Amino acid sequence: MNYPTLCAALCLALIGAVSGAGLREEFTWSRITYRWPGVGGVAAASRAKRYAGSLVVEDPTLVPSEQIGGRFDDADGAPEGIDYNHVNNIPMGANVWRNKLFITVPRRRLGVPSTLNYVPLDSRQKHNVPLIPYPNWEVNTYPDPTNSGENLVSLYRVAVDPCDRLWFVDTGLVEVLSANVSRIRPATIGIIDLHTDRIVHSFHIPSDQIRPTSGLASITIDVTKNTCDDAYAYVPDLGGYGLIVYSLRENRSWRISHNYFYLEPLAGEFHISGHDFQWNDGVFSVELTSLRSDGYRDLYFHSMAGTHMYKVSTRILRNETLATRSYHEHDFEVIGDRGAESQTSSADIHQPTGVMFLSLVNQNAMACWNTHKPLQTISIVQKDDRRMIYPCDLKVSGDKVYLLTNTMPEFLYGRLDYDATNFRVWSNDVASAVAGTACSGRGSTRPAGHRPGSSGYASESNGDQSYAASRPRPYRGSRTYRRIYE
Repeated sequence: MNYPTLCAALCLALIGAVSGAGLREEFTWSRITYRWPGVGGVAAASRAKRYAGSLVVEDPTLVPSEQIGGRFDDADGAPEGIDYNHVNNIPMGANVWRNKLFITVPRRRLGVPSTLNYVPLDSRQKHNVPLIPYPNWEVNTYPDPTNSGENLVSLYRVAVDPCDRLWFVDTGLVEVLSANVSRIRPATIGIIDLHTDRIVHSFHIPSDQIRPTSGLASITIDVTKNTCDDAYAYVPDLGGYGLIVYSLRENRSWRISHNYFYLEPLAGEFHISGHDFQWNDGVFSVELTSLRSDGYRDLYFHSMAGTHMYKVSTRILRNETLATRSYHEHDFEVIGDRGAESQTSSADIHQPTGVMFLSLVNQNAMACWNTHKPLQTISIVQKDDRRMIYPCDLKVSGDKVYLLTNTMPEFLYGRLDYDATNFRVWSNDVASAVAGTACSGRGSTRPAGHRPGSSGYASESNGDQSYAASRPRPYRGSRTYRRIYE
């Protein structure tokens, strides 16, 4: 047996040895429906309570969810005046604060009545529970009947910070398939106070920081409980191949360019749910470590159409002069190559342990990597080619990890069966999820990674050998599609 064959065999054998305890289904949906406002539709929703000129979530006109239960007739379910078509509603983001599980439904097509929603985590109903618009129906209404220009248009993924605030990026775009995209408002960073359910801050990203191909599908917040007024937001631009940094204290943003933000040309092939296609998404999500001794964090990042992992110190990113210079020398570091078919959408880090969780879209799986250990110790936590098709968002909240899977390739290139379960939120506590994997235990305290040309122990060369991945699938021909914010 030659060396590559032996290496592949060892990696395949490793899968069974390192698989963790996995995840459990928390909520499931066959199709997305909503807790509709009562008689009068949007007009009734506009009678929601007001506080200091801002709408709050309490709305006495909402129809109790038990009254609409499993009813799936669009005409009967949605009140007159609400644009709803269940086949155009696909959840893309999930996050948690206390008893709220937030679910975002971007307006990829018409017929999406609300883009930011939640369900109670303690809901007795776990299948097809209706989404509740957050903070209320009026803020989510499109078209905006008041023409205020402040209604939420389209959100992909949201962040919750230690100061009990929900952050979002509103793309401001309504997409009708991929050929017809309408800008309704500027791309906007917004903050909601989760105690009062009020939008307390909005910032329009300057137009010169947006590209014609920009895709702003995630946001990550750098802040502590003691520095709430000095937060930084990091917004990857997956289609414009850049990173936007926003300072709350300065109320301004700057755009960073680097070659590592681009797609990797040899890693753009995807084979999911029987569909073969090419995507060209660059930097997709960023993950923050705990504070280092210098008071800054390491920020890990990766491209969706890519298999490498990189990192940079937030000391660089938070300084506009350093961040925007044309040559970065060794500021940005290559950690290594995760291996074949390791393309990842969202990822997140459990900061107390340094364990990173990764959504492996080409494997219908979630993996973990202890960032205190070499990259070749990455392990599969759970893989399911039937129930975990396309893990699209992943969040660590406290000591729990949450994963959203949404069967999106079938939504885009096939036809979903809306009598079957299509969308799932999974969860487990971190310790149980990684039990029995190489991610448990702290391991080496030496930071993973190397600088180009150095002899770092987790390098591109040994990264290829390390990944507990499935075998590369043979090329069978593919279709190339325009990127639409995967």
